[in-house]
Amino acid sequence: MVDMKDMEDIRDIQDKTALRTRMLALMKSIPGPDPQVVAQRICALEDYKSAQYVLGYVPLKGEIDISVLLDRAIADGKTVAVPDVDVGVFRIARKGWKDSLMLLPNHTFTADSPDVLNIIDFNSRIGTVEKTKGIILVPGLAFTEFGTRLGRGAGYYDQLFDLTENSGSLDFISIGICRQSQLLDSIPQQPHDRTVRMVITF
Repeated sequence: MVDMKDMEDIRDIQDKTALRTRMLALMKSIPGPDPQVVAQRICALEDYKSAQYVLGYVPLKGEIDISVLLDRAIADGKTVAVPDVDVGVFRIARKGWKDSLMLLPNHTFTADSPDVLNIIDFNSRIGTVEKTKGIILVPGLAFTEFGTRLGRGAGYYDQLFDLTENSGSLDFISIGICRQSQLLDSIPQQPHDRTVRMVITF
């Protein structure tokens, strides 16, 4: 006998696949916001101002361009990093990082830097009194106002949130970034899906 919960999970997967196809097409057809505007909005946040670390991303086609924001964070003296291929591992981005990008095996790009930041290193800091503050800028195909996220299906950010949220030494705020047209009323969810703490639309 087929468990009805299993059937619901299968339906959710199928719904997500169709929704991903639709949202990818939408993202590629609508221009993104001015990167300067993106930088201004994020930099005005108190969470940005108090952050020691800014974990960003190198945008894929259709994703919101945060490069100006990352440049500003570097100028503000924050440690800026973008994902490497392994979950929780980031490459430090320094001034001029956009001029030298490295292609990863998963067909995304990262900063071509020998300096690596590993979230697990933070998790090993037992007994740290003051938490390390940071923000995680999260791309997505769609979000809801409650933080539910539709990613590309690899589960990268779900695993990353598990690493940061289960750490006693980190206070990292996850911020979903998307166009207003990518904000949906609801998105199918599965047990392993994680939400972002905040969603900013443009």
